[in-house]
Amino acid sequence: MQYEPIKRKKNYEVVMEQIISMIRSKHLQPGEKLDSIEKLSHYFNVSRSVIREALSGLKAMGLVDIQQGEGTFIADFKASSISLPVTTALLMKKEDIKELFQVRKILEVGAVRLAAHNCSEENMIQIKQVLIEMKKNNKLDEEADFNFHYQIVRASQNKMLINLLSSISEIMIETIRDAQKIMFDSEINEIKLIKEHELIYEAIKNKLPDQAEKYMLSHLEGVERSLAPYIN
Repeated sequence: MQYEPIKRKKNYEVVMEQIISMIRSKHLQPGEKLDSIEKLSHYFNVSRSVIREALSGLKAMGLVDIQQGEGTFIADFKASSISLPVTTALLMKKEDIKELFQVRKILEVGAVRLAAHNCSEENMIQIKQVLIEMKKNNKLDEEADFNFHYQIVRASQNKMLINLLSSISEIMIETIRDAQKIMFDSEINEIKLIKEHELIYEAIKNKLPDQAEKYMLSHLEGVERSLAPYIN
């Protein structure tokens, strides 16, 4: 068995999580002013730069408003946003997310076209199995979502594409997780996303590369649009 090392959280992530916890428990209310950076630095026993990083991250998530010369205030946020995790993906800049999806579109739209040409019976079984699990539980978690896309790239039979996708797998999974937190405010959105995966699968199975390409591009662009407003 191979064990994964535990990743240590950065100080600003810990500060963010504590402030988020206070908001969730209603110890901090919308419109309430936070203490000064100096006081927060003292309370959390961290440097001022750590506090500034944490506040920037909270601002990117839409949880605080930073008003020049006035201070930092708890924002009048959407309730759904409070459940978002403090992850690398959400702390990425908008340009980083844009570039990630550019890479995904280059890799996966090309890969799904190849998959429609080259997929084996074993490949289709693997992709179908992921879909069966999604539909059975009516649930799409980030691991299942990534696995679906990974199995399609495997079905392309292009080892270099497989290696390239593997190299961005960690940030992909985190980004998928955050997009799902945003998109799954209702069961309808989750069912819609599973349906998009089904359309991609059917196009590959029926050897329709143009359709497979169209459905994959539409799917990725939809996920990108859902995540973009929450990124700094």
